[in-house]
Amino acid sequence: MMTTPITSRWCGMLFLLLGALALGGCMSSAKNVPSRYSLVFDADRQVNAAGAQPAPIKIRVLLLRSDAEFMDADFFSLQNDAKSVLGNSLLDSDQFFLTPGQTGKKLGGQSALDARYIGVIAEYQNLDGKTWRISLPLPEPTETNFYKVWQFSPDELEAHIVAGVNGLRPVKKVD
Repeated sequence: MMTTPITSRWCGMLFLLLGALALGGCMSSAKNVPSRYSLVFDADRQVNAAGAQPAPIKIRVLLLRSDAEFMDADFFSLQNDAKSVLGNSLLDSDQFFLTPGQTGKKLGGQSALDARYIGVIAEYQNLDGKTWRISLPLPEPTETNFYKVWQFSPDELEAHIVAGVNGLRPVKKVD
């Protein structure tokens, strides 16, 4: 079978069109990509000790637009009604218990696009002199460009938090 110049021209144009469509499907329009977070929690063996007996401690993790209200609020207001105290600054929350001596409890995910902080609250039996809350800044959302053919991962907050006898403390990650 012979191919005519018109047939080969159409085949060439069809090939170019399909290639352009395939490449265009891999591209995305410019948009912001929310950051990710990866938190690891440990509890001291004597955490939340009332007298000589340690007890499990409740940890609350809050995804926040701003940490101003969070850092200004008192413990009992946040414990009893965080949603009304923090208003629209509160985007999401999670809670869990750490048992004395527990290590390696992981919590992670993708933050909301307008999230700027992660707040952590530890519900100690006795709050006196303890650091019962900390605020961790999230990386800014990353903007992707429409001309990028591949997508990259946004910045990630990695934190190791210890619930100790004197309160919450972030510790440096050991590689």
